[in-house]
Amino acid sequence: MVAVAALWLLIGRVLPDLLWRALPDVILDSLSLPAYSMVCQVVTTLVGLGAARLAFTHMGEALGAKMPSGWDLALAAMLAPAVFVAASFLAIKIAEPSLVAELAREGAGASRRNAGAFGRAVTEAPLLVTLVWAAVLAAVAEELAFRGALFGAIQQSALALFARNEALSERSGAKIVAGCLAVVLTAAAFGAMHADMKGSVGIVRVASATCLGLACGSVRLVTSGIFASTMLHCGYNCVSLGIGRGLFRGDSEPLISVVPNRLLTLAALGAFLAIAISVARRASRSEV
Repeated sequence: MVAVAALWLLIGRVLPDLLWRALPDVILDSLSLPAYSMVCQVVTTLVGLGAARLAFTHMGEALGAKMPSGWDLALAAMLAPAVFVAASFLAIKIAEPSLVAELAREGAGASRRNAGAFGRAVTEAPLLVTLVWAAVLAAVAEELAFRGALFGAIQQSALALFARNEALSERSGAKIVAGCLAVVLTAAAFGAMHADMKGSVGIVRVASATCLGLACGSVRLVTSGIFASTMLHCGYNCVSLGIGRGLFRGDSEPLISVVPNRLLTLAALGAFLAIAISVARRASRSEV
């Protein structure tokens, strides 16, 4: 399983550059950045799934393709804005020293320049194309690779290591420890894979991606599958696109860092509903 995860991540890392060098200029000139990125995402995912199909008798089980309840999916969607707000706040705080120095040195347009073609595509490409590329397809492809193959590889490797020690293997917490290790390591790898921009915007991107990875990994651990984590990831990306497109912009001064108050309200409402529903479900189960 480790070999499949390593192959999957390696392909995801090198394929964009390989295709860029291999494809004829006439094809590259006809592809926009979103279209080219979607091609890379689809090819990477198909190769990864093909390798998993060859390696595992039960591919779905190995990748965490366990069907969740509708409530799990709904709760993940409700929590997405709150996860985005928390990740953005932490990322901005981490990048703040670099951001201040960058503003003093290069001016207000530095972050926009460092975001490059990706930043322009997110804000300027047709909305439907951007949603498919940067929200839905990216979430599916990345969750299959990270919370599917890599998470499973780390969890199973940790459990195999614990099994060599009888004292550890007999403890009921061994599986929880292995799962928590998978959450942390996949989040770190996920953040590292997003280290593709310069300056403070690059720091924000890595830090926020790591926070998202921790949230998605936690959902993967709790639900034992990747569907709810994919829903959370997709919702997070949709909120990020909304920020980039100015959909949450308002006249009031942000109460938290650079998070618009409209988004903060949505995040608070979503978190409140998710908590209320979770408490109500737990109470109803305890009564049965």
